[in-house]
Amino acid sequence: MSSLEQKRQKKPFWLSATREQAKDTGMALVLVSLIVFFVTREVRYATIAAGILLLDMISPSLFKPAAKLWFGLSHVLGTVMSKVLLSLIFYLVLSPMGILRTLCGKDPMRARQFKKGEGSVFRVRDHAFVAADIEQPF
Repeated sequence: MSSLEQKRQKKPFWLSATREQAKDTGMALVLVSLIVFFVTREVRYATIAAGILLLDMISPSLFKPAAKLWFGLSHVLGTVMSKVLLSLIFYLVLSPMGILRTLCGKDPMRARQFKKGEGSVFRVRDHAFVAADIEQPF
């Protein structure tokens, strides 16, 4: 089997976790334990963090099941939340701005003039560009 065929038959991300992902998951658990320690000031959480760190350094493959869960969840959240956030921005910011501009009489796309007459609604821009136009475009 060639390497191209092996790449095509690669397992989906939620069915496998690499060694690096397992190490990262172990380190994330250490960080969570340390944060809980600093918030609660209970020594057992620092002990738990030290134990997790030791396990992560000795055998990171122990964290592969947690890595599968963690990275699978992050993939799902990334897929869903990007669509949710973009939808919220569109409906809560852009749509009201467009409605407000329309109510104020702005018509940048010349939609009211479209097909009202024989002429085009496109703006003719006859401008000879010079070097100064390109130096500071924004």
